[in-house]
Amino acid sequence: MLKKKNFNIKFSKLLLSITKRIESFFNFLNFIINKKNFNLWKKSLDQKIYIILATIFIGVITYFFLPAFYNDDKIRKQLKNQILQKYNFEVKLDKIPQYGLFPKPHYLLNDAKIYYDSKILSNSKNIKVFISSKNNFEFNKIKLNNLVFTETDFKINRKNFNFFINLLNNKTADQNLIFLKSKLFYLDENDNVIFFSDLKKLNYRYQESLLNEMDSKLEIFNLPINLKINHDITNKKVLSKIKFSSLKLKLENISTYIDDELAGEIDLNYINKDQTVTYSLKNKNLIFNTSDKKLSGEINIKPFFLVSNLNLQNVKVKDIFKDNSILINLLKSEIFNNKNLNGMISVVLDNPINLKHINRIKFDIQFEQGLIFISNLNFIFKDAAIFNFNDVSLIMDENKLKFIGDVIVEFEDIQNLYSHFQIIRNYRRNIDKITSNFVFNIDDEVFEFSELKISGVDNQISDQYLNKFNSEKKDIFNKVIFRNTVRDFFKMISLD
Repeated sequence: MLKKKNFNIKFSKLLLSITKRIESFFNFLNFIINKKNFNLWKKSLDQKIYIILATIFIGVITYFFLPAFYNDDKIRKQLKNQILQKYNFEVKLDKIPQYGLFPKPHYLLNDAKIYYDSKILSNSKNIKVFISSKNNFEFNKIKLNNLVFTETDFKINRKNFNFFINLLNNKTADQNLIFLKSKLFYLDENDNVIFFSDLKKLNYRYQESLLNEMDSKLEIFNLPINLKINHDITNKKVLSKIKFSSLKLKLENISTYIDDELAGEIDLNYINKDQTVTYSLKNKNLIFNTSDKKLSGEINIKPFFLVSNLNLQNVKVKDIFKDNSILINLLKSEIFNNKNLNGMISVVLDNPINLKHINRIKFDIQFEQGLIFISNLNFIFKDAAIFNFNDVSLIMDENKLKFIGDVIVEFEDIQNLYSHFQIIRNYRRNIDKITSNFVFNIDDEVFEFSELKISGVDNQISDQYLNKFNSEKKDIFNKVIFRNTVRDFFKMISLD
């Protein structure tokens, strides 16, 4: 009976305790729900959170802004030294560095100059030097991360062109070097501009394991070019890709090198047609050939001398002479008029497009002491007339490209030629040979002839025709005009 009573007392106390706890919880909940007390509690909590967050924010901002208070002279000196150590070129920084936090901590320096081999290479509008945010409390000490040059004008010649190559051989890891909105001026020995290129982007990326990459977008002679090069320094391999979008031309090159020996393979893709060129360089002698044997040759680099054979098929000859063609722009730039460039290229064009009744054109291009000559240029028209162009030289006259030389036309079957051009019987003369000097103005697409000699025709008649033809300046590349010109020629020389 006593045990039962004690049990009831303990149970009652426990139940009372639980009841009080439940009542206390609901009273607390009622206090929280009460609007006035809730707002007071919330306001107190918000103030504490705000103070904590504000303290953290101010601390972080203060930490990141510490470099803005570093000594300017020490900063410039450290930047110059680190750029020289990492990229092996010198920059001249005269202006006071301006510190910026966004998008990443960096210094902005205006009017910077790049020096290479102790000579000025370029001027830049500004440089952004991105820095590491670690250890900002080590005052006046910074660590360079990435470099961005903007609006840089490069003045490049054959002596300092290695600047770009050496950057690709750099052994710095985990870095970026970028040139934006830049221009490249290529100069000759007298500092005259041969050509210039718009460098929209030139980006060097230095990765771990000595894997370097160069990615660029440029424009030469209004021709957009994408160029990408990967250099595996450890395995001594180079992979490069060049894309000419407007020409539908792609080139991919993979090469390996050991000491002074280089071997590789170039894959060309032109309008969905593939071609492979293998090459090797040893003892300053370059040997190359294509898989279809249409192009082969040998170049002795020092002293430079080129001997090559080039066989092409289905070429649009007229497109070669367009104003925006690569060949014409290169010739106008006079880049080939280099006294150190010597050699000869033998060219064969089979089945040229736009030139009906001509199956093959053969000629040699000679480079000699800064001059360019075309010799042994010959072709047969409709198995009736043999054209031979000799001693043709290329010159720039009043900013216009011209071919100057002499031509000999020998007739194998002139009656066949008369039939093709529908020459009436009264104008058909028995002619064996025609010789003349000529000037072909490529820009104006105009031929001028002099000292015209026609077998069996009086010189006075030929002179009259010359004066008439040269004064009219006809576009003989037009098929209709060419046909009428030929008819007019045979008509006039038959009037004597």
